[in-house]
Amino acid sequence: MLRNTPLLNKFLPNFIAMKNFLIFILICANLNATTITELLLAIEKVESGGDTWAYNASEDALGCLQIRPIMLADYNRITGENIQHFELVERELSFHVATTIFLFYSKRVDGVTPKHLAFLWNGGFDGMKRASNPKRDQKQENLEVYWGKVEKYL
Repeated sequence: MLRNTPLLNKFLPNFIAMKNFLIFILICANLNATTITELLLAIEKVESGGDTWAYNASEDALGCLQIRPIMLADYNRITGENIQHFELVERELSFHVATTIFLFYSKRVDGVTPKHLAFLWNGGFDGMKRASNPKRDQKQENLEVYWGKVEKYL
């Protein structure tokens, strides 16, 4: 039995990383030839026009992807890291946070599309679910407007 053996402790993190990588590949396959990078670049254009120092005081959103503290707290919860909000002026870190969030929540929805991920970015996990199950309300209208802006850059 491999339970709690040095061999398992050595290779388990690699198996977990490989599983997550394979899930990521499956997610990308569903994006209809749109890569995560292309989607993030489109979101970046909408959110900040590419300004890594962009700051929206009304939402306390920072960086090129306009990451709010609640999104960063979710990332830190998922990963066990302790990234600070001020660090999100680094473009690569913002893209890493977004990719990790996309990967985590994409495992919870079948047939993920770029629209699902844009809805996730703009409206959280509840927003993401609305890409497949739209409702007739203001939040849905806001998500659709946001998606239209992102889609224009894809």
